[in-house]
Amino acid sequence: MSVATEEKLNKLLDRLQEEKTVDALSAIVDHIDVIKELVNTLFEFKRSGVLDDLLNAAASLRFLTEGLLTRDFMERVGKLQEVALVAGTNLAIDTSKIDCLTYALAAADDARPVGLFGLVSALRDPDVQKGLGFLIAVLKKLGSCQR
Repeated sequence: MSVATEEKLNKLLDRLQEEKTVDALSAIVDHIDVIKELVNTLFEFKRSGVLDDLLNAAASLRFLTEGLLTRDFMERVGKLQEVALVAGTNLAIDTSKIDCLTYALAAADDARPVGLFGLVSALRDPDVQKGLGFLIAVLKKLGSCQR
């Protein structure tokens, strides 16, 4: 046996004689059935891929808590909450625009492709003009919010 191995064994024997080590080993022996069940469960999780999924989920949560929850992100969430509050207040007053938008989206299922001349022709339609005016107003407001 080499000197290095003998030194390691002596250190191990010294540690095994320490009271805290004896107490820890006694606790392990006392709960060996639970430990065996935990090891078997952990092995099954590893074999089935569940452990990898759990580790990936933990990494994702870490990304969310460390990466996304920055001051800048929280400020943006605050602004979004303000916009949602204003929108909710406005919708509580008048839901006709949402009703109209829902109807328009449902009716647009049968829309056909439109070329340049079709677009110019459609611009003569008063309903298209009103809808386009509405979209431009919405886009302006969206743009002003981005400043």
